[in-house]
Amino acid sequence: MMMQIDADNNHPKLDDGQITELEPGAQPLVRVGETYGRAIKYTRTYGLVEWMDDQRVYHVEWFPAGQIKRVDQEAWRGRPL
Repeated sequence: MMMQIDADNNHPKLDDGQITELEPGAQPLVRVGETYGRAIKYTRTYGLVEWMDDQRVYHVEWFPAGQIKRVDQEAWRGRPL
């Protein structure tokens, strides 16, 4: 949770509008480049994505919306959170 709060405070575009949090059951599986995760928050032009890396380390990062692609369960190659 602290990493998400830190990410909120470090949004790359502070004037991008209100940060909206997605409900746990409504968080889509996504891919950003080779990273597979889950979209958990968004603003007008950015999405906050959470994922686990190969060493089971949790990450959250803001990405431009155009880089975030929804994927279905069958195509998702991420680690369970």
